[in-house]
Amino acid sequence: MTKRWEDNFEALLAWLDPDRERAGDKYEDIRHSLINIFSWQGASDAEDLADETISRVINKVPEIALTYKGDPALYFYGVAKKMQWEVMRREQSVAANPSFDNVTDTREPSETKDFEREYECLEQCLSKLPASDRELILLYYQQEQPKIDSRKELARKLGIAPNNLRVRVHRIRLGLHACIEKCLGSKTET
Repeated sequence: MTKRWEDNFEALLAWLDPDRERAGDKYEDIRHSLINIFSWQGASDAEDLADETISRVINKVPEIALTYKGDPALYFYGVAKKMQWEVMRREQSVAANPSFDNVTDTREPSETKDFEREYECLEQCLSKLPASDRELILLYYQQEQPKIDSRKELARKLGIAPNNLRVRVHRIRLGLHACIEKCLGSKTET
């Protein structure tokens, strides 16, 4: 996990409430509301969309916390609304191309090479993780059953709260992302 993300997350909690426990409760309430919002809109990946919304807000907290007036939850909901539009546009563009389902690979050769390079970097970065973190991130993103149920079950097996599981996975994902970016940067230089 990066120092910047830690600082931004701490700033987020302080923005939500000066009392850390109440801030944590508000964070949980907001996350739950975001999941409900995306679920009501028919999103199959409501948890991921909620997490992405929160990540976007965390990245913006240093800019907005001092000047934003009103309930911070409303800011989250505004970001979620924009994400809904993004998802809807993406789905419409796929639906607008009726031959999309019949095409096996529409990428240009250079895009395929980029994808292969990204995959190689992902594999390298996964291999650098401690075994417990690697196993956790892989289990977390398996799709054998509905995401919410499988993730609750995973948290139960690990003996931790679902929110603690999400935080751990988020931290691992941030580390993976930084590792992949570094790997891709070094591969393009060679």
